[in-house]
Amino acid sequence: MPLEPDDSVFSIDNAKECINFFLSNPEHCGFEVYICKKTSPKLKKMSFVESRENNLRIRMKEVIFSLIQEKYLSDESEYSSIENIGNNQHKYYIIQTDVDYNPFDFINNPEIENFQKDDIADSTGILYLIRKNDKKLWAYQHLWSILIPNKSNKNFLGRIITRDKKDIFEELQEPILTFAKKIDLLLVYDHIVTDNINLLQQYFNFQTFLSNQLNQVIQKIENLNIVSNIDEIKSYINSCNGKSKYAKKLLRIKDSEVLNFSLNDLKEKILNSTRWKDKINIENDQFVLGSSDDVKNLIDFLDERYTRSDITNTEYDTDVKKKAKSH
Repeated sequence: MPLEPDDSVFSIDNAKECINFFLSNPEHCGFEVYICKKTSPKLKKMSFVESRENNLRIRMKEVIFSLIQEKYLSDESEYSSIENIGNNQHKYYIIQTDVDYNPFDFINNPEIENFQKDDIADSTGILYLIRKNDKKLWAYQHLWSILIPNKSNKNFLGRIITRDKKDIFEELQEPILTFAKKIDLLLVYDHIVTDNINLLQQYFNFQTFLSNQLNQVIQKIENLNIVSNIDEIKSYINSCNGKSKYAKKLLRIKDSEVLNFSLNDLKEKILNSTRWKDKINIENDQFVLGSSDDVKNLIDFLDERYTRSDITNTEYDTDVKKKAKSH
């Protein structure tokens, strides 16, 4: 049995270990199903017929465990910090929630009511809770409209019944819910884990998180006093609502080693670079930004977007960077 991980150090390095802890020995894990709603209370607990012949909850538990295993713990599954979303890689990004961004804070409500059929029309997703010891993992499945056929009463839903030795259709009068075999994201301790950033942007106010992170990076650049008109960066980021690829690249600059150089060192590197010496303007010992192109060039420079081969001296344009091990 995997060791119980420390929930205070969930990270890229131990993500699989933490998730695997919940999946090992499933007979020792509690399993509950909840519906998510648009309106308060946003979480309702679902109940099931429990019998040997018909136990939907147990069958769902087996399917959800299998889905998590296949999707999040396969050899091909890779994890990355959210600062790297500009890389456009097929990885699972880890987002630490906090007081400024926690779209699933309603799961901590100690008083949860039972689900009723009238809640279907207000449903947005299904949350599967896996309990082990005193720890919890939540798996979220978004409810697209196709999974609730009668949600808006715009579509008809029929079932087949047999009468007079022939099969005929009859309209279903009650709304139904489809439990799909998919998981869109995991909630592990105080982190969101997902490869579907578009879902977060469309339904979970991800732009709030992104804006807060970008403001931190811009503040760091401003504190270095290397840009004469920092408002040009702010204006560009606000104009694209943080959705452009350059806004996402700006996140990576937060930990860029380029920002550890002095302005004099940066100036020297620019003046000695055939790529940058005519693209970045310097006046009075500061970078001058006069257009969105100037902002993009500065972001590319600080992000170390371009690299040159030691063998062929060829310059490459790269969005995905991983520090090479020294030999």
